[in-house]
Amino acid sequence: MVQLWLIIAVSVVAGVAWKLYRYPGGWEYAFGLKYEDHRNALAVARGKLRAWTRTMNQSEAAARGGISSVEKSRTKRLHELEQRIAGLRNPGRGDRIDALGELTLFQRVLVVESATGSRSIAVAGLDVRFEPGSKNHSVYCTDASGEVYRAKYPHHPPAPDLEEQRFDEDQVRDFVVKIQNAIAQENTFRARLPRQLKAAEAEWDETMAETDALDAARERLQQLQQRNRADPRGKAAEAEFTEAALSWKELTGRTPPR
Repeated sequence: MVQLWLIIAVSVVAGVAWKLYRYPGGWEYAFGLKYEDHRNALAVARGKLRAWTRTMNQSEAAARGGISSVEKSRTKRLHELEQRIAGLRNPGRGDRIDALGELTLFQRVLVVESATGSRSIAVAGLDVRFEPGSKNHSVYCTDASGEVYRAKYPHHPPAPDLEEQRFDEDQVRDFVVKIQNAIAQENTFRARLPRQLKAAEAEWDETMAETDALDAARERLQQLQQRNRADPRGKAAEAEFTEAALSWKELTGRTPPR
């Protein structure tokens, strides 16, 4: 109950302070019946000015939102093109396709894991061939420079324990086919790359230089601001409040807030 009365008391005090602020000059001017007509005249003028200001601000805010929308769309498109250009300039490994034994195949590289370490062979220009053997099936990988690497896939004799892996011929052949398909796709990608990169860079330049939509949105805001400044409704509301404020100052010696 005490808290409720405290809340009520604070609310009353705040209300009184707010009215004294809006109608400065003292208690009598803010609350007395004698000056009710003066307060009403000031309140009406203030309400008209605030209504016009709100309408003007809303229309200009919408125009600014249009500018922001165009800017965001342009920035987003430039970012997308920058990412595409970066991806074309440095494609990286690409997605992982499959792995078998010491070879792991990605879209753009074949990674070799051996006892001496790890190395990556570019898929573009790579040549692979399968050779069966009595003990080991072999996959020969010849890179674009002519260097050859042999990956071994033992299949005989049977593994003495479960930890030692064995590979049947079809398993290795299927993996070689995946490598060959990746090579074909990568060679096609590399052949098209210069043209795609040039087109992406040209589109970035064009998007960067193209400001017509942004200029038009800014022009719409500027024209709207000019119309609002010249609008007779705004001028009338401003004049009415100025007259009411001067009248209040003559009455109280204090200038009321807008």
